[in-house]
Amino acid sequence: VEKARADFLRVSLAGHVTLPGEDVPDWKNCGQCTDCYLPAYQYRPGGSVQYMLAKGDFEDPEAPRHATMGFIASSDNHTARPGTGYKEFARRQMTEARGAPSESWRASMFGDRGQPDPESVSYTLEGLMERPPFELMWMERQASFFITGGLVAVHAAERTREAIWAAMQTRNVYGTSGDRILLWFDLKNGPDGALPMGSELPFTGTPKFEVRAAGSFEQKPGCAPDVIQSLGESRVERICAGECYNPGDRRRRISRIEVIRIQRQQREDEPVSTLIEDPWKTIPCPEGPKLCVVEFEDSSYGDAGRDLLYYVRAIQEPTPTVNGGGLRCRGDRCEPCYGNFRTPVDDDCLVDSEERAWSSPIFLQAGSER
Repeated sequence: VEKARADFLRVSLAGHVTLPGEDVPDWKNCGQCTDCYLPAYQYRPGGSVQYMLAKGDFEDPEAPRHATMGFIASSDNHTARPGTGYKEFARRQMTEARGAPSESWRASMFGDRGQPDPESVSYTLEGLMERPPFELMWMERQASFFITGGLVAVHAAERTREAIWAAMQTRNVYGTSGDRILLWFDLKNGPDGALPMGSELPFTGTPKFEVRAAGSFEQKPGCAPDVIQSLGESRVERICAGECYNPGDRRRRISRIEVIRIQRQQREDEPVSTLIEDPWKTIPCPEGPKLCVVEFEDSSYGDAGRDLLYYVRAIQEPTPTVNGGGLRCRGDRCEPCYGNFRTPVDDDCLVDSEERAWSSPIFLQAGSER
């Protein structure tokens, strides 16, 4: 077992080649985050934005530094289709899911899986480079993690390039998983009044916050007549597979607001795992109103005596999502969503998930002066 672990870790993301004869379902959910929302393939907690925000730089112990950043989401793919999360469809066009059309093509791209062996294979870098490159990246397994694109959302004073960049510089921005969810997050009792997401300031007392969120519009099929008239049916088909952003009148419901609180690391050996509270609070949205408005405060902030930051997630009611189930494991049985011939082209691998928006944090510095 120790040898197998060492062989696996030595070749990093290509560790699967050290155990010949195994196919994608045999690995089940190994190495994947099983309690994350639509996790990245081979997700690692140390690469998360939460870790980066909690972790400090103590090169100068008298003046430790911490990252201060806004949150956005975005999307792109190799067919230049940004923002593909407006509708959950056409997995093979709107995501990076690709693959061999037949077993013979698969063998030529990924090589022979070999026969199961009780011993792991030890690879040198040179030996590893002789393997097919698509096999090393394990594109067959990655296909279950390709989802439609997220969106950057900006609270700009006006619809100009300058105003958009100004909002990004002040971190008055948020990201969504793809749906056009509306989100505001404010510190209500700043020194000079309310302050928006992305704000950073010295603060004493009890911080009081307000969150407002509205779900995305349900989509109507096809495209609006003016779009087809302007672009023509053939171009619409080529660009977006005949399905445009085409909102109806009903907004999807925001079910709850999750509040995340992160304490800034005060010494280099302070465990980061104790500093991230996710969620710190969960606040249900009232039934009925299209706009969810909730308030909360942190009466323990003054006693903490340290820098803290807060951000919120607006969680939308469940809707079918491309690759929403990842490897689709139930117990010991998994049904990966392949990008090749093993999953039908018209199967979008739809599984319900809760689309969401993430605000930029509000950063509070302990003490009245800096």
